[in-house]
Amino acid sequence: MNQTHYSYHWTSLRQYVKFVSLILKRMGYEFVETADNAEVALEKVLHVVFDLILLDINLPAMSGLELLKHLSIKSPNSKVVMCSVSSSEDHIRQSIKDGAEGFLVKPVTQTSLVSLLHRLGFQ
Repeated sequence: MNQTHYSYHWTSLRQYVKFVSLILKRMGYEFVETADNAEVALEKVLHVVFDLILLDINLPAMSGLELLKHLSIKSPNSKVVMCSVSSSEDHIRQSIKDGAEGFLVKPVTQTSLVSLLHRLGFQ
């Protein structure tokens, strides 16, 4: 694993997604896909089996919690980790109840992401 640590200030969801993608690629994950909304995400899981899905609770058109329920059916072998700026115990509890393997509070750091990936069995 690359020992370089990244810190970044983002002002949009797109920048945040790029930041997390950069961390994953630097860790050696070669296939990193992104989706701007729930509809695109659902379309992608119909064609690709993802080992890990990082899912924000706040999405346009459909909440991340609602999408999580669909992913549990359409991509049952994917480990889903929810992300949110809120560390509300209700959100965390509901996420785990609905099938999430973990929960990251934003801003996500390289340390928090790597720690969670190792806990989930990813190297």
